[in-house]
Amino acid sequence: MKINNEEPKIPPLDKLYFSVFSFTAEAVEDIFISEFKGSTFHGGFGKAFKRLVCINPQEKLCERCIVNKNCSYYRVFDSRIDEETGTLLKITSTAPRPYVLEPPNTIQRKFGKGELFHFNLILIGWALEYLPYFIIVFERLGEIYGIGKKINEKRGRFKLLNVRNAGKTIYAGDNKILLLPFEKYTAGGLPPAENPVKIKLNFVTPARLEVQHKPQMLDQRSGFTTFILRLYGRLYRLQEIYCSDPASPFSQEEIEILSREIKTVHASLEWYDLERFKKIYSEEEITGIHASGKKQKMQYGGFIGEVIFEGNLRPFIDMIRLGEHLHIGKYYTFGLGKYEILSME
Repeated sequence: MKINNEEPKIPPLDKLYFSVFSFTAEAVEDIFISEFKGSTFHGGFGKAFKRLVCINPQEKLCERCIVNKNCSYYRVFDSRIDEETGTLLKITSTAPRPYVLEPPNTIQRKFGKGELFHFNLILIGWALEYLPYFIIVFERLGEIYGIGKKINEKRGRFKLLNVRNAGKTIYAGDNKILLLPFEKYTAGGLPPAENPVKIKLNFVTPARLEVQHKPQMLDQRSGFTTFILRLYGRLYRLQEIYCSDPASPFSQEEIEILSREIKTVHASLEWYDLERFKKIYSEEEITGIHASGKKQKMQYGGFIGEVIFEGNLRPFIDMIRLGEHLHIGKYYTFGLGKYEILSME
């Protein structure tokens, strides 16, 4: 299919880069975690990070803090983009976050004293500069604050044993030495792929894809278009915000046209509900001295299961392979939207 007698060209993802880090920890006490492990790890980590680095805790809104431009917490967890960049990338001032936290991949909800568990951290672009912060925060989280359900007013503590990258130990908890550099993933560094006409994906953790704020499944005729537009949009914006300066305009016209040629030939998907409580502050609390906030129930559910797409997948294969690491959909920083490629033909 052509646009103005020219073959559609998808703006490349050749500047996107990231690294994957595997953490191993040992439970010092019994740890009881919720079914939504991503919420347990992400929530505990975020609070510990802010406690460690914040020098202006009286300001409740990071975006109003006078030192936010130099704050590691703000840059990673609550960063904003200027109006010009937002216009180029067709998003609001809130930037997609440059990390993914994958909790332990198990149905297990208790880690007994002395038991090992593993979780992964993916850092994108310049967020790699903050790896030492992430390591120290996880150590403090385990040693001081703990995670999971409170037992006798205390959460379960753990000890960080090591951090690995590309199969090599780059940090050991006993000597506190961080070895550089790390191995980075890029689209150009992926092994060559054939020109598949069929691909089978398995969504391991709930993927929440929304169109006009309404959750979507991928079992309809336009399932691939929904999937690839949501994936490409986030990958491209991550690239332009964290891996490139200045940003280039975002366009999805070409990719949308090409994606219409891909059919959903099989879908075995089911909806998986997840809930999390988030503290919401009123304007009076934000501007006042004391603030307790009010807990509000948030819906984080999405679909899991398998889907098969068929058609000319060549223009999309690299971004689909990148998405295996970087996830898809809303709440990806909690480890949601993780999928794996089961087969390509």
